[in-house]
Amino acid sequence: MTAHTPKGLDDLPVEEPRWVGRRVRRREDAALLTGRTEFIDDLVLPGMLHCAILRSPFPHARITSVDTTAAAALPGVTAVVTGVDAQAWCNPTRTAPDGWGTFCLATDKVHYVGEPVAAVAATSRYLAEDAIELIEVDYEPLDAVADPFAAMQPGSDLVHEDKGTNVMLQRVFNWGDVDAAIGDALHVFTESFRWNRVGANPTETFGCVCEWDPMSLDLTVHGSIQSPSSFALGRASELGIASNKVNVKSHPHGGSFGGKGGARGATITCLLSRKAGGRPVKWTEDRTEYLTGGGSQAWDRHYEATLAVDADGRATALAVTLVDDLGATGEGFGAISAAKPLAAFTGPYTIPVARYDLTLVATNKLPASPFRGMGPPPHFFVLEQMMDIAARGLGIDPAEFRRRNFIQPEQFPYTIPSGNEYDSGSYEEVLDTALDLAGYEDLRKRQAEARADGRLVGVGVASAVEPGVFDWSAYAIVGMPQTGVPEGATVNIDIMGNVTVRVGFSMEGQGQYTLVSQLVADWFAVEMDAVRVVALDTQSAPPSFGPGGSRLGVAITGAVLGACERLTARMAAVAAGLLRADAGDVELHDGRFRVRGKPGAEMTVAQIAGTMLARSDLLPPDIDPRPEATYVWTAPDRTAADEEGRAKSYLTAAQAVHVVMVEIDAETGFVEILEYALADDCGTRLNPVVVEGQTEGSVAQGIGVALYEEYVYDSDAQPLTTTFMDYLLPTVNEVPPLQKGAVVTPSPFTPLGAKGCGEGAIHTTPAAVMCAVNDALAPLGVLAREVPAAPNRVWNLLRESKERS
Repeated sequence: MTAHTPKGLDDLPVEEPRWVGRRVRRREDAALLTGRTEFIDDLVLPGMLHCAILRSPFPHARITSVDTTAAAALPGVTAVVTGVDAQAWCNPTRTAPDGWGTFCLATDKVHYVGEPVAAVAATSRYLAEDAIELIEVDYEPLDAVADPFAAMQPGSDLVHEDKGTNVMLQRVFNWGDVDAAIGDALHVFTESFRWNRVGANPTETFGCVCEWDPMSLDLTVHGSIQSPSSFALGRASELGIASNKVNVKSHPHGGSFGGKGGARGATITCLLSRKAGGRPVKWTEDRTEYLTGGGSQAWDRHYEATLAVDADGRATALAVTLVDDLGATGEGFGAISAAKPLAAFTGPYTIPVARYDLTLVATNKLPASPFRGMGPPPHFFVLEQMMDIAARGLGIDPAEFRRRNFIQPEQFPYTIPSGNEYDSGSYEEVLDTALDLAGYEDLRKRQAEARADGRLVGVGVASAVEPGVFDWSAYAIVGMPQTGVPEGATVNIDIMGNVTVRVGFSMEGQGQYTLVSQLVADWFAVEMDAVRVVALDTQSAPPSFGPGGSRLGVAITGAVLGACERLTARMAAVAAGLLRADAGDVELHDGRFRVRGKPGAEMTVAQIAGTMLARSDLLPPDIDPRPEATYVWTAPDRTAADEEGRAKSYLTAAQAVHVVMVEIDAETGFVEILEYALADDCGTRLNPVVVEGQTEGSVAQGIGVALYEEYVYDSDAQPLTTTFMDYLLPTVNEVPPLQKGAVVTPSPFTPLGAKGCGEGAIHTTPAAVMCAVNDALAPLGVLAREVPAAPNRVWNLLRESKERS
């Protein structure tokens, strides 16, 4: 039975919502701030051992021998595993694209610096670390390939010899006659860009405690796991056991942003537990392991883009060529990030035709992983630079150029050339809100005065679309053809009228438990403190994906409201019998079941629940005496991808405009952000406090990737950024105060009209900052094509300008 979920706040069964849509403080914060939340590293189980992993110092080498004798003999060491154990007890990891995986421990050769070679379980982490230093591995170094263009050449050294190539995937997608549109255009602009590796870098790295049952071969995995159900299926597949023998218990964890995969380390820890006779084994990834061998790196991209524009200043075609360096394997599912741009390929603009020439390449670098935004942020960086290049070439103000190319409100729902459907928007209103907040005309005056004084000041305007509530069909082009991503919730009312909601994901910092409490409190007209949210393990929870793809706020709203609707129908039938009325005449309103047209004929939610649990003799014979219901929500009307990758994939399309002013130090190349204003439209804001927090955090990450963050490899594929001394992160000193505005166009497709907003401003911030940097450089005739715009790169551009003059 499909539940009817409310489309707007007015559809909730209360006179006026008290909680949903209001600025409600997160319920999770008290336990977090007082240190009472149990993170994975806090977990201690009886007899627990500790894992340390020996990793390859070479980017590419054959393993000629592994001697673990001394390590195994060290007092306190219980188990040692190598590639031999992995081959005996495991399957190669599943990948996207398919077939580009390895075993969890290297077997015949290593493919990147940091690849696990052996692991030890001992009575303490200190002993385990001592033990791995006793393992002797003989390597035969091989030539490594670090450049994806060199990797694609015939005769290149191969990361995987059995493949015969380093090209994982090469396809060209044409959506319309792009060549004709470019040929007919009055103006054609072409440029190349480079986006260097960046990553999530959560405060808490990945950790797990794995425990085999040696008799039944059941496996329990505790961990800081973003998507428990997917993680459980992955371990079952890799370890070759039935899916219902794996039970994943996700602990509260300090954010993931996609970069806390941990699959390889968890599988290794499982093997150690098996070899140790079923004793639990803990592994907590240290920071260097994360930076060099974890889920830390994403988006190693080389772009060429062409934008065609007609005589009226309207973009008529977009062609993007991407060479994406995925590293040594496809195990991190970084390929998804190359597929997701199809969900918003032409951004907020009415560009009618487009082409995507995509090549995924293997090199001897760490396998690429997901990261917040999952691919579109680099794409929008490229698109927005091209919009600015075109505007500058045509002598049109960049804000005006965007305005004349925006999708108009009456065009929604709007299908873009790559097939996805945008739900709603008022893009010009968002633009005007951002320009007004920034004082755009005044910024331009200040810029003119600064330029007259010889200062390098730039103003950037950028707009992007945030695809929200993903469907697997978005990733069909890299081998993930499913359709439908379920999210379930169970709502239960006890005999005292208190409510418990059971979900399949743990706390991750985005306030979803607060949102669940808001929804249920308004539906049944109870206090938020009367609602408890409980995370279940994968063998107990309703179907759930959890956080990811800017989906959980919308998805859990659908699941919770669907369960509330089902429970309401069950309780209304009970109320009808007790109040001697037809079930169709009974409605829930402000926490009471009442009979329409009969004032005073009513019972509270608590009274109905109490009757169901304590007076079953009063119930109609066909009523289950259990005040509980489960509902599993999936995004409606999603479609499978066609041969050109076109699909209705992401359900919502939030939109934002950012306005940034920067100044470049002409002596050092350092970029300082002077002003930052933004406006966005993410539909109904279910909790504005949480939305603002997501926005501020994603702006900070966006500034980091635009100006500071970069994973650097040398020409031999050796990583040069192995600590935070080398990998720069923005601090509060680099993130300016934000002026924030909101526009609301509710989604017609989602519960309560909300849109996905979890990935937020990172879609727009790097583009906006880089637009400002290039606006500052424009009088010098140079262009910053590479992210991040670190001082050395900008200084080289300044020197290039001086040499030209």
